[in-house]
Amino acid sequence: MKRREHLAGTIVVWIAHVSQARDSLIHLESCLDHRDRERAARFHFADDRARFILGRGLLKKCLGFYLEQKPATIELAYTDLGRPILPHDEDIHFSISHTQDLVALALTSGARIGIDLEYTQSHVDLIELAGRIFSEDDLKLFQALPNGEKPGAFYRVWTRKEAYLKARGEGIAEGLQLISVSLGAEETASVIDSRDESAADAWRLRALPLPEGYVGNLACDDMNRHLEFAFFKLERDKVIIRASSHFI
Repeated sequence: MKRREHLAGTIVVWIAHVSQARDSLIHLESCLDHRDRERAARFHFADDRARFILGRGLLKKCLGFYLEQKPATIELAYTDLGRPILPHDEDIHFSISHTQDLVALALTSGARIGIDLEYTQSHVDLIELAGRIFSEDDLKLFQALPNGEKPGAFYRVWTRKEAYLKARGEGIAEGLQLISVSLGAEETASVIDSRDESAADAWRLRALPLPEGYVGNLACDDMNRHLEFAFFKLERDKVIIRASSHFI
């Protein structure tokens, strides 16, 4: 399985626009199992339902491509926190995130991985939120920043922390204040975890190139692998790569 072998040294990141996938949702929903179709039907707002279907559908499409299976035949299980996993293939790791008009999927094998995207909202009370999710050290650094630098720093910290906790398979609410990350705009960053002294050496965080108005980060415990990043759109039942970039 050459496609699967490719994942051993590669992190694949797919990004899709919800607004460009409306006409493909029926096809993507056909890839979902009955539990996910029932969950999709319970969403009150159409946009929330579309993001969920797109995320799960792209997951099935991506897994089907690299595992060389029909997407609808791939069976998922769920952790106690509701995170989807492949129950019979613990070597494959993936993470999904969605916000506003973007849905992201990261996939690799042989390494833990997490991805998080956030839409930068101007009306959000960043100071209040920072007090709830920043560690004590992070908060002091954040409060000392000029006001113009605070929004970028806030969303970098938020996405870095959530990506890291997702990669570890942990609940977001329980760990945000227990870890510290860089507030700076550097492309790669490390993490300090008060519960795990080895985290600073084992984990790396990587910023993702996203459209204006979005911030995203990737966490992995093996960043010495090639990163493939692609935006794409869906046309009915086909995934169309619109633009891609490959970098280390």
